[in-house]
Amino acid sequence: MYVYTGMSSIKQVFSLPIISILLARILYAVNWFNISSIFYLILLDFSQDVSMLGMVTSSFLIGIGLFQIPAGILSAKYDPKLILIFGTMLLSFSSLLSGLVSEIYQMAVLRFLVGVGMAFFFGPSVIIISRYLGKGFDGLGVGILNSAHSLGGIIGIFGWIVLAEIIGWRMSLIFSGALGITSALLLFYALHKKKSKVKTDNNEMKEFNKNAPNITKSTLNEIPNNKKSTLNFDMDIDSLRSLLLNKSMLIVALSLLGIQVGWNLVSTFIILYLKVEFDATSTMAGAIGILTLIVNVLFAPLFGKIYDRLIKKKSVKNEIVLLLTCGIVVSTNITFFSFANISIMIPSIVLIGIFASGGFVIPYTMARRIAVEKLKMPHYEILAVSYVNGLSLLGAFWVPFLFSIIVKTFNYSTAWIFGGLLTIAFIIPIIKLKY
Repeated sequence: MYVYTGMSSIKQVFSLPIISILLARILYAVNWFNISSIFYLILLDFSQDVSMLGMVTSSFLIGIGLFQIPAGILSAKYDPKLILIFGTMLLSFSSLLSGLVSEIYQMAVLRFLVGVGMAFFFGPSVIIISRYLGKGFDGLGVGILNSAHSLGGIIGIFGWIVLAEIIGWRMSLIFSGALGITSALLLFYALHKKKSKVKTDNNEMKEFNKNAPNITKSTLNEIPNNKKSTLNFDMDIDSLRSLLLNKSMLIVALSLLGIQVGWNLVSTFIILYLKVEFDATSTMAGAIGILTLIVNVLFAPLFGKIYDRLIKKKSVKNEIVLLLTCGIVVSTNITFFSFANISIMIPSIVLIGIFASGGFVIPYTMARRIAVEKLKMPHYEILAVSYVNGLSLLGAFWVPFLFSIIVKTFNYSTAWIFGGLLTIAFIIPIIKLKY
């Protein structure tokens, strides 16, 4: 894949386009996590129980999972920058409307739409940020996106607990939606502002033409106008089928599903669990709940850099061992929640945050590499990332609902053991991965 020379430096992290993407990602995460942190107030308002949190979360996961592939296809065929902006606007506006609902089922529908918007955001953001950073920084690109996601989660969980108790849960959702809309407008400005003409010499033009067949429409804004006519990309059904049915891609998606199961259960239910089982104050529950996200901010880029170094050694075993280790640590520490002991829970939450970082960074980057290096389809890299993300999210939609049913039928301890075992069950098949 050709990476335009002007955007290949790590210094691009501080450019306006990347800063706007990271800001949108932070507010994306705020609108993801704030619901779980304030749901105890929503349950009181609508006189509901924990099963409603499971239903709303499942609705959200269906939306974000179901539309990953359509978003990936549209991003591959059209300008992913426009898809990114559309997704940001849809998720933000739907979140804003969530503050105006009159019954819990309306909340479920709007959370579905929030999920749809997030599906249109994710794949394009991964590829666009990687291209701005340049070749050799794929893992770092995913890592800083995940750090931004975790930073937004910290704000969404802890900040919105405090905010909702001051101004009410409805106004807090309206506020987060409005912030998201503002970030969409900034994205539009940053990604589509007129760029200065870049001079290229004859040798660079020859290299450009040599690689032109592998350039997708997402890079057209970086290409001189007199060369755009040489480029053409059409979605090929046979290529699409080979990507979606590729065994390695499916195995990677399963491993990501395992991490999604564990991560979503912890991020969704930890606040309610602490308040119900430990009678924790809102502030204390929020402070403990954000520990996974705090360490995730720090360790996601680190795992990205570790992965970038591993792939240079061209050893698949090292990648598999690292991902399997992350999955085992996450799974084991989720089961430790069943002891209902706060002195055990706090270090477990920290370890989950650290190793979930690798659990997310590695599969996303693996999927991209399979599309580019194994299948030789660089123009499907956005779809590859969106595909494994979509399978993992859609595959996990039933887990929060079943978890809430187990809590109602038995107790939280049984539910956490179920969550931990389910997490590792989906990750184990990664041992069969072969590039």
